Formats: sequence, C-alpha cells, structure tokens
Amino acid sequence: MEQLRVSLEPATPWSLRLIAALGLPAPLGGAVIGVAVFALFLVYTALFGDAPGRLAGVGFEGGWLAEAIQDLFLGFAVAVVAASVEGTRREIEVLRPHLESRAREAEDLASRVLRYPRWVLWTAGAVGIVSAFATVLSPGVWAEGRMPGWTHATVLWLFARNAVVWWIVLRGLALELVVAGRFSRLAEQVEQVDVLDGRAFAPFARRALRSVLLWMLLAAWDSLTYVGPGAVAGLLTLGLVTLAGFAFAAFLLPLLGPHRRLREAKARELARVRGALAAVREHVLAADPRGLAGGRLADLVAYEARVDAASTWPLEASTLARFGLYLALGLGSWVGAGLVQHFLERAIG
Repeated sequence: MEQLRVSLEPATPWSLRLIAALGLPAPLGGAVIGVAVFALFLVYTALFGDAPGRLAGVGFEGGWLAEAIQDLFLGFAVAVVAASVEGTRREIEVLRPHLESRAREAEDLASRVLRYPRWVLWTAGAVGIVSAFATVLSPGVWAEGRMPGWTHATVLWLFARNAVVWWIVLRGLALELVVAGRFSRLAEQVEQVDVLDGRAFAPFARRALRSVLLWMLLAAWDSLTYVGPGAVAGLLTLGLVTLAGFAFAAFLLPLLGPHRRLREAKARELARVRGALAAVREHVLAADPRGLAGGRLADLVAYEARVDAASTWPLEASTLARFGLYLALGLGSWVGAGLVQHFLERAIG
C-alpha cells in the first residue's frame, strides 16, 4: 500500500501530517481520526457529563449519535483535503510530459501548485470560532432554551469541537479553490495545443470532477446531522446555495487555464485557415487552372467548419453528466434531510 504523499507549502497543516502518518487510504485515515475524537468525547462525558455519551443540558435527542456524525465529519473533512492533494499530485505527474521543457524538468513543480497563502489558515480559524460562538449561543441547542455559563462542561466541549470542525472544513474549502487556481495555470505551460485534440488537458477535467465528488460526498455525510426534528429548515437554503456555488467554482477553476489556451489556439487556427481560403478562393474565382484549387477550397471549407465547431472547454458529454450526478448527490442529500425533518415534525406535531 503506497504511502500518502500529502504536503503543502509553506507548511503542511498538522491534520494532514497526521493522516499521512497513519499510512492508510484517506477515507480510512479520516474514519480513524473521527473515531478517536468520538472516544475522547466518551471519556469527556464520563468525567464531566451526565453519563458516557451524554452531554448535560442539551435540548436534542440522540446526542451521542449527533456527536458521532460530527466527529466522523471532522475526520472525513481532513480525508477529503488529503485525497484532493494526493490526487492533484498524481495529475501533475500525468500532465508533466505535455509541458514545456523547463516545467517538465522542474523538480518542484508539484510544490509550486500545492501551496497556499497563510491568511487562508488564519481566516478559516477566525470564521470557525465565530461559527462555534453561534452554535453555543443558539437557544435550540439547550434544554431550557438558554446557554449555561461559559465554564459549563457542555459549552466548552461544543465550542471547542465546533471551532475545530469548521476551521478544518473552511480551511479545506479555501485550499481546494486556491490549489485549483494554481493547477489551472499549468495550462499556460502545455507545449502543444491542438484545438481538435484536447487529450493533453484531460488531467484538468479529472481534477475538477474529483474535487466535486469528494466534497459532495462530505456534504452528503453532513446532511445526516439534520435528519430529524430540528433547525434544518432555516439552514437548508443557505446550505444549498453554498454547496452549489462551491461545486461550480471547484469544477470550473481547473478548467479556466485550458479554456484560455484552447480559445487562443482556435482563434489562431481559424485565422490561418481563413487566410489559406482567401488565397485559394482567388484562384477559383479567376478560373486559374493551376493545381486543384477547387478541391483544395472544399477541403479548407470543411476544415474551417470543423475547427469552428471545436469546443474550447476540455469537456466531453460524459464529464458534464458526471458533474451533474455528483452535484445532485450533494444537493439531493440536503433536500432529503429537509424532507425527512419536515415529515417527522408533522408526524410529531
């Protein structure tokens, strides 16, 4: 089993170093992290809660199950980032033979793509803390509709766990988009661009699809948190808009560089063939007997039509179909959670 090569510049976050050190496939490594956090929760509640797996003072049922889902969500979020980084590294190596000689021979090619500005970590951490405040201050969390004091054991656990979860998730979302933009710029160094053969840009489409699939799977898991009576209705619209916006951004960003290169190549090829058409046309209109001008004109017209019809996006119909399927997986899970919550509340009420 090959060791995960998860590394980022200027420094690899501790959670990614941990999942690489486990020496397991990313999903299993994420599950191990989630189970470890849940075990810590059991110990914590045994010492400071009502009983192992039971937080004191919360206003929702199945607290241990909700906690298990959130703890695994944390682990899977780390796994998604690790899998995305590893997948990007593999696509860079597949792309390398198509690059210009200087980029093709560069040993640090992957590290130039797999890097991020430090503000990403700090911003994600700040938003994670704000989200943790919003969670513990929400009346719906507490049995009496009011948060206990800040030194209460349940408040401390929920605040710390939510701050870490959302820090890791938001950091991962930002890293995904930052790396996607850097990966897209590798298209500028592709040596030969054939507007009729976009196979050199296949790694960009694969990376786009992989990113969407990984994050939509994570979104589907997170939707389990909101199955049942609760506040999902208020979060559904925001969740759907955020998921859809991120999915489209993660899909399109890696493709922008290839799109620019193919668009430029198409414009050059059309200019070239139209110049040849103009030259041959003069011979045909002048009834010039030299050569087979008429046949050449027909060939050029057919070639012009083919170039003009060529797409400037490195996408096939199957790629778009898979993107739609992955998007439906993520968005559909949230809609499903909302419907379950709605019918349960009607049944209970």
